Amino acid sequence: MQVWQNELNAWAPARRTRWSAVPCYFSAALVLLLALAGPRPSLAQATLHTILTNGPSSNRLNVVVLSEAYNSTDLTAKFLTDATNAVNNLLSYQPYQEYRSYFNAYAISVVSAQSGADHPAYSTFKNTYFNSSFDLVDYIITIPPNTQQNTLYADGQGKVDALLQSLMPQCGLPILLVNDPTGGGSGGPLCIISSADTSSFPEITVHESGHTLGGLGDEYGYAYADLAAVTNQQPNTTQTTNLLSIKWNAWIPANTPIPTPQSNQYAGVVGLFQGARSSSNGWYRPQLDCLMRNLDDQFGVPLPFCKVCSEALVKAICQKARPIDAFSPATNSLFLTTTQAVAFSVAPLQPATHHLSVQWFTNGVAVPGATNATHNLLPQNFPNGTYTLQAQVRDLTPLVRNDPSNLLSATVSWSVNISLRQVTIDSAHWLSGGQFYFRLSGGAPHGFVVQASTNLTSWTSLSTNNLVNGQFYFTNSGLANLSRRFYRALLLP
Repeated sequence: MQVWQNELNAWAPARRTRWSAVPCYFSAALVLLLALAGPRPSLAQATLHTILTNGPSSNRLNVVVLSEAYNSTDLTAKFLTDATNAVNNLLSYQPYQEYRSYFNAYAISVVSAQSGADHPAYSTFKNTYFNSSFDLVDYIITIPPNTQQNTLYADGQGKVDALLQSLMPQCGLPILLVNDPTGGGSGGPLCIISSADTSSFPEITVHESGHTLGGLGDEYGYAYADLAAVTNQQPNTTQTTNLLSIKWNAWIPANTPIPTPQSNQYAGVVGLFQGARSSSNGWYRPQLDCLMRNLDDQFGVPLPFCKVCSEALVKAICQKARPIDAFSPATNSLFLTTTQAVAFSVAPLQPATHHLSVQWFTNGVAVPGATNATHNLLPQNFPNGTYTLQAQVRDLTPLVRNDPSNLLSATVSWSVNISLRQVTIDSAHWLSGGQFYFRLSGGAPHGFVVQASTNLTSWTSLSTNNLVNGQFYFTNSGLANLSRRFYRALLLP
C-alpha cells in the first residue's frame, strides 16, 4: 500500500546477535484500522533547539531530530536527552566521526497527545503528531507519506516538511525520533528511529542514516516482497557482473574473482558478492559484510560501513558542506592602483585527522610553492591588466577513490584588475655611434615625460609620450650630448 511505503528499505532490529530481514506485508486491513483511529492533530507549536554547532548552517550538514509520540511530560523530561544521544551515537561512527566538524545538529520539539507509536499487530493505536506506526511484524516504523488523498487521515510527511521549511530549511539529514520502547526504524527520504535504539542499538540509527543520507541500499539477501519489483541500483548495489561496469571497480583489487566467493579469504576485500536488495541472487554488494547488511558480526561486535558505503557517505557529506568554510577578501572583484601587497586567504573546513590541500593559481597556472591558506599578491610583479586569482582546496582522503562530480574540491576565484600609475626604466642598451635606448614600462594612463639631468637637481624635459601595450622605448637618436645623463620619467596627472 503506497500510503505506508515511506520506507522501502526494511530491516529487523538486532538483539546483539546476527540479524536478518523479516518480510513486511501491508494490507488494506492495516489502512482501515489506522483510519479508524481517527483524525490526527493539526500543525502545532514547535520549538527549535541547538544540539551541536560547528559553523554556519549554509555550509554544514544540518541534522534535525524531530520529536514524535512524546506527550507533554515526556517532551519536557526526556526528548532533548534522547535527541542528543541519537546525534552523538551517529557521529561516533565512521565516516561521520572523521567529518564531525562538517555537522550541525538541531532538535525540533512538538508535542503529541499521547506517547508511543501505533502497533497494529497488537491493535494498539495512539494519537501522535506525525501518526507513526509499526508494521504488522512490529519492526518497521513509518508515517503517512506526503499526500492528501485520504482527507480523514493526517499527512505525517507533510507535517515534517512544513516544520523543516519553517524552522530549518537547510536540513540535510532529518531524523524522526519516535518515543516508543520497541526497537525499530526505517530509512528513505526521512530517517525514522525508535528512542529505544538511541542508546541500546545505536547501529540502527547509523544503518538508517545510510539510506537517507547516502542513498544506500540494503545488502541482505533475504526475501522482502515489497522490493521484488525494484530495479534501480544504488551506490552499493548492482546487477552487473561486468568488471568495467561495476560502479565501485576502483576499489576492487586486481585478480579478484568476479563474482567474488563468499568466504573468509575475501572477508576484507572489495569485490562483487552475491546477495543484496532482499534478493539472494541477481543482486550484488561490494564486501562480504557491512553495516548495511548486518548490525554486528558473529561475535556481537558492531560492524562498520564497508569501503564503498563509506565513500558514498563522505561524498554525501561534502555535497552539503564544501571544503572552503570562508575566504578573504569577501569581494570577488578587486581594482588595485598601488603597490601595496594584498593578502588573500581561505579557511579550509578541516576534518578530524587529515588536512586538506591548498593550491593557488594565477590565470589557471599553479603558483609554485603557494600551498598555504594565505597568499600575498604583489601588484608590482604584474604588468597592468586583469588577472584571475584562484584558491583550490581539495580533500585527498583515502576514503574516496571515485569523485567525478568533484564534491571533495572547491575553488574560490577573484578577478584582480591591476592599474598602477608608475613607470620603471630598464633594458638600457648601447647602439653604434654613441646612441642608446632604454625601455619604460608600467602604467601611465595619461602619459609621461622623460627628463634628463647632469646633477640630479636640475631636470630638462626631453619628450612626452604614452605607453603602448604597457611599454615604450626611448632613444637619444637626434638629440645631441645626451649620452652622459641621469634619466627619469614623470607621470602626467
